[in-house]
Amino acid sequence: MGIAIGIGLALVGALGGGVVEEDEAPALEELVGAKEPAVRRRAVRDLAARGDREAWTLVLEALGDPKGEVADEAQFLLAGLDEARVRRALLGSKGLGSKDALLRRRVAELLGRFEGEVETRELLGRVDRRDPRLSELLLWSVERAARRGRLGGKLARCGRDLARLARSGAATRVRAQAVRALGEVDLETLKGVADRLRRDRAPEVRLALLEVHVQHEPERAVELGEAALDDGHPSVRLAALDAVAAGGLRRSLELLAGRLEHESRFRLQVACVEHLQGLSGMKYKLDPRPWQLWISKLPADWTVADRRRGQAVVGETASLAGLPILSDRVVFLVDFSGSLWFEREGRPPRKLQVDELMRAALPRLREGARFNVMPYTGTPHPWREGLVDATPKNVRAALADFEACTEKGSGNVFDAVLLALEDPEVDRVVILTDGAPTGGAHWKLDLMMPMLVQAARLRRVAYDAIVVDARPGLRKRWFALAEATGGRAVAVDTDRGDLDGASR
Repeated sequence: MGIAIGIGLALVGALGGGVVEEDEAPALEELVGAKEPAVRRRAVRDLAARGDREAWTLVLEALGDPKGEVADEAQFLLAGLDEARVRRALLGSKGLGSKDALLRRRVAELLGRFEGEVETRELLGRVDRRDPRLSELLLWSVERAARRGRLGGKLARCGRDLARLARSGAATRVRAQAVRALGEVDLETLKGVADRLRRDRAPEVRLALLEVHVQHEPERAVELGEAALDDGHPSVRLAALDAVAAGGLRRSLELLAGRLEHESRFRLQVACVEHLQGLSGMKYKLDPRPWQLWISKLPADWTVADRRRGQAVVGETASLAGLPILSDRVVFLVDFSGSLWFEREGRPPRKLQVDELMRAALPRLREGARFNVMPYTGTPHPWREGLVDATPKNVRAALADFEACTEKGSGNVFDAVLLALEDPEVDRVVILTDGAPTGGAHWKLDLMMPMLVQAARLRRVAYDAIVVDARPGLRKRWFALAEATGGRAVAVDTDRGDLDGASR
């Protein structure tokens, strides 16, 4: 049985007819224009597998599909079609040359995953100061293509262009991403401009420089990290902690314990403890004194013998569904899509359980904490425009608003996260979700998760995830997202009355 016939027989109900005879089964070319988005998405997947010119041309056209699940499928799969004609088409009027801004961004992202070689000029030549979001994605693709050995063209010239862009008057995130790309394309050129970039006024640029050195020049990273431990921006100090810890020396321990003593931000205190516990194997917590006493007894030439990986144990703190809230600048995103309201076998909807969890967590936020609460459906519904002090009055108001919220609809987590990241104070985003996005421009988790990591990394924002009643595959992706950003995750099974979660 051919592909088109098999698909046609499988879609009897979806296509709204009776039994479909094999000789009446619609071809894939017809299914790509079907009314139902799920049918179009499956057709895109099968066309990409077929791979001939007519097939990939239809997949390319699906990038502009109004439904995110269809366009996401096309965006994800086009990167795997290693053919020069596909690349040329992606650079043309139906790709980077399109008038559709979202479609241009889709192509800019997928070129970083493209199986074939991509020329530097094809990416850098499209960087446009008038479109910072597109430019950042293009530079991210330069970085990823270079790391995968898929970046062609004159790399020395590319390095010089990236160095100029990093020092230019372009948008801050564009400049910071140029630094990350330069670290992959031409590390020697980056070294030549490092002294200027380490004094840059934009914390994102200083942060990017530190992270490149941690990855490629760990010896130099320790020196840069020590100089940045007192940086005025917490994200840079967080990267500085990683840099000094990379050395694995007694001096690293001394610097970490010293920062722990003077650091005011809770997330950074936790990071200090995490590094100290990982380097030493000791289990001291947030009090710097036992750390300092232990370090004072170490030989001067001490170096780490067995660097341990793991999450810091810091003691009692506020928690939500068993997830410790390790931040004092936090926004809570809660999925208000249909699963939150569904009444199962006469039991109350999950919304009432979530209300209970929020009532237990918010009043216990740390003294001096700032927070926001953002239910989301197809669009985000923030309680406040930005973070507010976690005073008893504000906490009561937030809880009253949350419990009274009756928004329903699809679950567009991608746009909710991007809105949360617009607040420059936020250093942690806690996401309570059933695991499956159901709305917005981006639905496909394999595509969306790396994009969310990219959105957070230039500010070192951590994602925490509370995944409710989700299948193992969904849980795995959310746990991986948390790990990739320095966050944590728990799984909750309400069918078993589990409201405390199981972390991993």
